[in-house]
Amino acid sequence: MQSKTKSKRREFLKLTGLAGAASLLPAGYVQASAGRSALASKGQAKNIIFLVVDGLSHGTLGLANQWKLRQHQTSLHWLQLLERPDLNRSLQDTASADSPVTDSAAAATAWAAGQRVLNGALNYDVQGQALKPILSYAKEAGKRTGLVSTCRITHATPAGFATNAKNRWMEDLIARQYLERGVDVLLGGGTRHFTQEQEDGSVVDYLARFQEQGYALATDRESLKAAAHNERLLGLFSQSHVPFALDRKNDQSYAKTPGLAEMFEASLTSLSGAENGFFLQVEAGRVDHAGHANDAGAILHEYLEFDDCIPIALDYIEKHPDTLLIVTTDHGTGGCQLDGQGESYLGSGPALDRINRLKYSFEWLETRFRATGQFNASDVTLATGIQPTAEQAAIVQKGLDDGMMYLSIALIEAFGRQLNELTAVGWSSSEHTAECADLFAFGPGAHRVPGYMKNSELFGIMMQAMGILPVGK
Repeated sequence: MQSKTKSKRREFLKLTGLAGAASLLPAGYVQASAGRSALASKGQAKNIIFLVVDGLSHGTLGLANQWKLRQHQTSLHWLQLLERPDLNRSLQDTASADSPVTDSAAAATAWAAGQRVLNGALNYDVQGQALKPILSYAKEAGKRTGLVSTCRITHATPAGFATNAKNRWMEDLIARQYLERGVDVLLGGGTRHFTQEQEDGSVVDYLARFQEQGYALATDRESLKAAAHNERLLGLFSQSHVPFALDRKNDQSYAKTPGLAEMFEASLTSLSGAENGFFLQVEAGRVDHAGHANDAGAILHEYLEFDDCIPIALDYIEKHPDTLLIVTTDHGTGGCQLDGQGESYLGSGPALDRINRLKYSFEWLETRFRATGQFNASDVTLATGIQPTAEQAAIVQKGLDDGMMYLSIALIEAFGRQLNELTAVGWSSSEHTAECADLFAFGPGAHRVPGYMKNSELFGIMMQAMGILPVGK
């Protein structure tokens, strides 16, 4: 009976594109891991690596996996995790204290402080009392700490692990708290929040203050490589968010901007010598932004960039088995799906080829249009292959003239139907969703992860893994 069950499971994996995932792991890994995973999961975690995709819907995974199978004949690293014998997996209820649909601030706080809070709050409970975030506990335990994001580094998810703000948009305050609390590694966007204008009109240069406290400063790919061996590292690579991976791939003006995997590797280089270990959070924050914009090309390549971080993490925990690795998402965004297209849905496969025609994001188009105040049809053709009509041009121009906050709304109104026909990618909304979020855990303490939990339960699991919170508390 057991062999028959295994055979059926293998047939299922073949049909879903996961067949052979185990063979992609390092030689001898499966046998070795099976022998030591139980022991490793029961020990204490010297290090924690927390990999998070902001806004990853299950449909985005399906889109990215089918694209990778068609283009590269292999499945996502995320799905290959399901083949590992040391996997501990959970589905998370991601609700906040005031809504079944969380925002990123409340989700990060749930993980980092163990309580559900109001949407928009960073480590303040529903009574308005400050909560102590997990990086502060790690610091007190002698560990070094790091935050990496493709968003502004002062954005909600990284900020939730280290700071207190009653409103997530208090990003100048968050930047100051990073310095005050001594977060050792900070890599991402958001330079604008490190030069702060005061009420009297004077300007405080926090970049200089970080450097005075011993931080090496990196502003591009080469300076990041040069500074990676410093124990304290501040890398800021854009005024706001790091440009989308799709744009960095095709726009040479972004050639010096590092991607998420490069930032992850640099942070590991900086933190790995820590005598008492480290806590490192790495966020692919702009999957969420692409979901809000209903931007199929951007969301695909943004997720694929995150997926390339998974083997980096697996290699690290293979060499450092005293490391707890968590891979997860905070909520879904946009309800992204690869839809059935054509008779018998035979058009969906070719659509995965046509999505490669998308060369630039909506954000890239918006930046160019806002620079001149004018819609430019040739830019749309360059970005999407679509030849705009006069009616479509008028829709976007009206958005520009009206000062529309997010021009993606006008772009979707004008071109959404054609983009759906081109890519077969559909959307349920431009907002967050309440779907249960996957969480994968490996290493010391991973065995405490239940099959289903509230997102706030993860705090206690991580604290116990580090030996800071006694088991049973």
